[in-house]
Amino acid sequence: MTTLERTNYSWKNRPEAKRFIRLLGSCCYLGYIKKYPGTFGSLPGIVFFLITKDYNIWLQSLILAAFLVFAVFVSQAMEDIDETKDPVEIVIDETAGMWIALFGLWDANLTMIISAFLLFRLLDVLKPFPIPIFQTFKGGKGIVADDVAVGMITNLIIRLLLLKGVF
Repeated sequence: MTTLERTNYSWKNRPEAKRFIRLLGSCCYLGYIKKYPGTFGSLPGIVFFLITKDYNIWLQSLILAAFLVFAVFVSQAMEDIDETKDPVEIVIDETAGMWIALFGLWDANLTMIISAFLLFRLLDVLKPFPIPIFQTFKGGKGIVADDVAVGMITNLIIRLLLLKGVF
């Protein structure tokens, strides 16, 4: 047993650490909005896309990958703090999923962004096959994985619509 374990000293026991994790996991407390927290939590994903869309694909990929790892860590930490499985206040996963839904769409116009947003939210709510498979993962990985899958499916559908000349 370590000294930290004996003294019960952990970041989980520090109120300021809990507040900071909740701030991050809820995307600046968007997850605490009573109605449609996932919808509001998706909006920062659009902002992150717009900020990074002009970067080269490798830098975009690196930033997005780092964000995904960060989202898994924060989601797990928030789940540990709340001692519940996938608390509704965690919306950093929706942010990541929405960012993936728009990833690599350099010529994205407002119509495409709104369409991707609406499609992402619809798929996230309905959770068609194979998305429920990703919800079986445990902890932060499971919290983030289903939204990553929804984002990937949304991205694919938007690209198919682009090929068909819809946008």
